[in-house]
Amino acid sequence: MSELLLNCDLGENESAEQTERLMARVGAANICCGVHAGSVEKTRATLELAKRFGVFVGAHPGLAIAGGRGGELPSVAELDTLLQEQMGSFTVLAGQVGVPVHYVKLHGTLYHAVEQDDQLAEVYLNRINSMDTSVGIFSLAGGRLAPAARAEGIRVWEEAFADRGYTERGQLVPRDQPGALIDGVATAVERLRHWQQTGEMATVDGGRVAFRAETVCVHSDSPNALQLLEALRGVG
Repeated sequence: MSELLLNCDLGENESAEQTERLMARVGAANICCGVHAGSVEKTRATLELAKRFGVFVGAHPGLAIAGGRGGELPSVAELDTLLQEQMGSFTVLAGQVGVPVHYVKLHGTLYHAVEQDDQLAEVYLNRINSMDTSVGIFSLAGGRLAPAARAEGIRVWEEAFADRGYTERGQLVPRDQPGALIDGVATAVERLRHWQQTGEMATVDGGRVAFRAETVCVHSDSPNALQLLEALRGVG
């Protein structure tokens, strides 16, 4: 999409062949830290692919449960430890491969938790500020975290989702509810095209929600992820 950075969550449970195909079609890769999915070896291999394709690299830490979604939220101390460990190990691997870490994007439950819990958001932003000053974040477009991060001097890329449904409040529809996933490449492309032209995203209740974004995500485990990314590259 013209002027928009396409990104994808990679290094999770997709095949090595799929990782390479998807990497070739994005400008940024949110690479799993090897805890909620994947492995240390897969993280390293994905970083090496990102280096080969010249893709913008971000760390993608998540809850230490399969899939990184659901379960109880961590305490403030638990989140701080999780971020320190996962972002720390990721930064070391990236340094060994020779690629800079440009941003952090939380995975799954954590991504939404910092939008809703001010204490967790504060821990997250403090941890970002403890890293290299060039490291920013990807966060939900129109959400509460983006302005808070900017107030802390953190670079923010607000993020829209090509393959996920939206509520009337601009939140993503929970994955266990109808409308959570967008059905079909053509539907997803048309929805994104309308948003680019009007600034308004269609919601599951038939309404519209307005927001601006600089990057658009396609999940590697979404149906037709490869075809969707290919189609979005031609949308202007």
